[in-house]
Amino acid sequence: MSPKTYDVIVIGAGPAGEALAGRLTGKGHDTAIVESHLVGGECSFYACMPSKALLRPAQALAEALRVPGAAEAVDASIDVAAVLRRRDEIVNELDDSKQVPWLASRDIALLRGHGRLDGERRVSVDGEPYEARLAVVVAVGSAAAMPPIPGLSEANPWTNREVTTAGVIPDRLIVLGGGVVGVEMAQAYATLGAQVTVIEGAERLLPREEPFAGEQLREALTEIGVDVRLGVRAERVSREGAVVHVTLVDGDAVDGDEILVAVGRRPLTDDLGLESVGLQPGGVDRGR
Repeated sequence: MSPKTYDVIVIGAGPAGEALAGRLTGKGHDTAIVESHLVGGECSFYACMPSKALLRPAQALAEALRVPGAAEAVDASIDVAAVLRRRDEIVNELDDSKQVPWLASRDIALLRGHGRLDGERRVSVDGEPYEARLAVVVAVGSAAAMPPIPGLSEANPWTNREVTTAGVIPDRLIVLGGGVVGVEMAQAYATLGAQVTVIEGAERLLPREEPFAGEQLREALTEIGVDVRLGVRAERVSREGAVVHVTLVDGDAVDGDEILVAVGRRPLTDDLGLESVGLQPGGVDRGR
């Protein structure tokens, strides 16, 4: 039987893949999109949306407390359980059923399963062959990079996925990395009651941004009780029961209940079949 054929096949139904597929169908191209997890991608379920849901309550409370009249009417405490319930509502309980109709309304075919390149303009979705008359577009996104720190992988570390969907706020959270993900979650978890320690190897937070931004952020995090360690790296990690122990290169050590790894991102190209079109996987973005 001949493979099912489309004008364009997009691998990855995150924001980039969805937007592109919508543009293509709007121009009359018969388009399919392949997704192995959730339509909407990382932003909708494990990044932008849940992170802002975790950050917003403390921001709104702080704003109200700065306004005379409103401040006197506010109970200056956060209901953590309510915050987590609202977060779950925003990510639709990790169910993409509300995202899928957008594709259907634009006549974009949704192919559920793991997509791999299988030669020029050919795609295999869980072994089922498809062909593209014009092009195959790779929009698979990225995942958290895991640095080769001894003991880290065995310590059950969190990535952005675990930290944005956790059902319980730990008493102590260690954050490896002072980039965007690390500082956002450090702020969110500190406002929700955790004692947070941020470990950043560079001499400032957000090392890709202007120096003043990193300094202002350090001051703001310190003000809410975050322990910010700059210019130091983790040498090794171990977990003993419920406690994560991080030894730093300067000889100091930090204990926590959970550890978040936020040192950068890696492309999801390991099992994409790039070799079938003469390409190689790889690359890490250290900015996230």
